[in-house]
Amino acid sequence: MNNPADKNADSFSLLRRTFADDQPNVQWLLQSLDRSAFGILIIDPHLPGCPIIYANQSVIEMSGFGLEELLNHSPDSLWGNDQEQHGIKTLLWAIDNGRECRVVLRNYRKDGRLFWNEITLIPVRDQNLKIKCFIQILSDVSNYEKTRTEKEIVEDTLRSILNSAEDAIITINDRGIIQDLNLAAKAIFGYQPEELLGQNINILMPSPYHEEHDGYLRNFLETGITKVIGVGREVIAKRKNGSVFPAEIAINQVDHKRLFTGIVRDLTERKRSEELLRKEHDLNQKIISTSRSIILMLDPNKKILQFNSCFEQLTGRLLKDSKNKDFGELFIHATDHQHFQTSFTNAISGQSTRELCPILLTQTGERLIVEWETVPMTSRTGMVVALLCTGVNVTEQRRLEREVLEIATEEQRRIGQDLHDVVGQELTGMAMLAESLAVSLQGADAKQLQLAQKIARGTSEALRKVRLLSKGLNPVDIDAAGLMAALNSISSRIRENHKISCEFKCPSPVFLEDNIVANQLYRIAEEATTNAIKHAQATYIVIELLQTEENIILMIQDDGIGLQESEGSGLGLRIMRYRANRMGGGLSFEGSEFGGTLVKCIISAASMKDKNV
Repeated sequence: MNNPADKNADSFSLLRRTFADDQPNVQWLLQSLDRSAFGILIIDPHLPGCPIIYANQSVIEMSGFGLEELLNHSPDSLWGNDQEQHGIKTLLWAIDNGRECRVVLRNYRKDGRLFWNEITLIPVRDQNLKIKCFIQILSDVSNYEKTRTEKEIVEDTLRSILNSAEDAIITINDRGIIQDLNLAAKAIFGYQPEELLGQNINILMPSPYHEEHDGYLRNFLETGITKVIGVGREVIAKRKNGSVFPAEIAINQVDHKRLFTGIVRDLTERKRSEELLRKEHDLNQKIISTSRSIILMLDPNKKILQFNSCFEQLTGRLLKDSKNKDFGELFIHATDHQHFQTSFTNAISGQSTRELCPILLTQTGERLIVEWETVPMTSRTGMVVALLCTGVNVTEQRRLEREVLEIATEEQRRIGQDLHDVVGQELTGMAMLAESLAVSLQGADAKQLQLAQKIARGTSEALRKVRLLSKGLNPVDIDAAGLMAALNSISSRIRENHKISCEFKCPSPVFLEDNIVANQLYRIAEEATTNAIKHAQATYIVIELLQTEENIILMIQDDGIGLQESEGSGLGLRIMRYRANRMGGGLSFEGSEFGGTLVKCIISAASMKDKNV
């Protein structure tokens, strides 16, 4: 290395003037300062701008400035345009007041690159304690400042996260003294942060926990046995105003430190909501348990979630033995499984149905007829989680209705038979007498002959109408094929009386043993064709009778103007629906392939086989 005195000749002359009374030591001082690993500046406070009168090699390497660019210039050349730093004001104040100080400033190299500089300012005084100069010791602390800045960013981020939490987060030391807390603690407990910092955590506890907490903490520190650390639990906490509230706490120990952080959640609203839910649940359970209607809940896989005591009494099966089991396997006959699957799929997709499972099996095998209403239940996200079903046992009602129908049908049949056998026979005899009278009056008085002929024609017409009335009261012959013949007669009568094209289609024979069901289907066909002629102005009508393994299907469709909205609740349509329901079937109205209306009645074979239907 070159001799520092040679390199810093100008510095030596400046220092010699400064230390005129101690010139022998200036050379030694210069050599010592120049060998230092720290940057050393000596500034003269007696000259304007406090110019640099000495700079060692470390400052040159640190700043990138040459010696000639530093000497006789103010140190503010290292500050660049960043002159408003708080540390600069502190440094200048210390110079003005002859004080020592230490600051960290943002300095800038000659090429403009930033570096952090820790500056220690030391005043140098003569034997009269007057300031001769100031020595600045410079240390590049860029790596430290970077780490400190990053640490501050992390701490600020963490603090922001903690303050955004709705739960109170409190840190205490091993003596239970509160060291830190977030803003939520203020909202929950009602204290200002400064009111809690330095206080014992038991200030937030009511008796007896207030008096016992320190003992719990000492016990843990001495034995390591914990009751709450790492385990969440519910406790009672106390606010500043003395009121208490339910809270949930979770406590953990900070690693390698005797610090503990607790998270406190106010459970007041949750407890209030739970109490409301409990009361609502109790009320619902009372309603369900005392209801005289069936209440059933199924999951999306048809598994039983819940049913009430009414259902238990009707079926003989207990909920505890049936829960989570397939509803169809327990309560639906094997022949009705496909119908139940279709109805369940429609119901859980939101389509209201009364035909979820019309026939319900009891534990003893007895068949019950049930009318259902269904509502899918959804979660907050809209996902269907269950199907709520309410049902009414109409078995006895259907039995009584059937008896009424049987009595009414039998009475109609008897009246029709009496008209045919008694009145018809009488009219037949009178018609024959009238015809004989007309024959006997041939060649007699013309007026008497005309009168006799008129009586004969009137009697014949009355006989024809009585026979039609008798047939109308008992349209279906009491045999298996009677319905096919009766529907065909409707088709023939429409063609003959109304001059409208009407076809009866029956691709394969449909044999119906139940005369009551046959009569009801006939009446539905009769009402539907009458509507097509009178209201829909149809010119073409098709009556179709089909039989599958599961159902009997009757369809009447036309090419008329269609079913008007105002007619949808008319008496005739209500009567048709009533007849279909009484047979355990369903009735629907759709658009036909001919542009008019399609009336479809479907009767399940199981309903007709059941003795109760």
